[in-house]
Amino acid sequence: MEPARAGFHKIVADILRRAPVADAVGIAWGLVCGKTVAGKTEVLEFREGVLRVRVLDEAWQTNLVPFVPRYMELLNTMLSQEVENIEFVPPQQGPQKKGVA
Repeated sequence: MEPARAGFHKIVADILRRAPVADAVGIAWGLVCGKTVAGKTEVLEFREGVLRVRVLDEAWQTNLVPFVPRYMELLNTMLSQEVENIEFVPPQQGPQKKGVA
């Protein structure tokens, strides 16, 4: 099963590297963090290597921080621009629009 997973990962990465970064980041986030986390978070922006993700509350923020290194590792295999950090933003903070710079 592992060869099939590796092949799928390569196909997805090739597609995402050709997509606009703003679109690719959102898609890659959902793949990397999984359905449950993706359903409880929202990609806000990807700017200067920092991916900002809105979370439900500070508890979610605290619980997701330990996963940042793994999320970054996987995102960097899929995206054309390097993710240098992930910031989790509780409600009422950060930009209201999604964007890339």
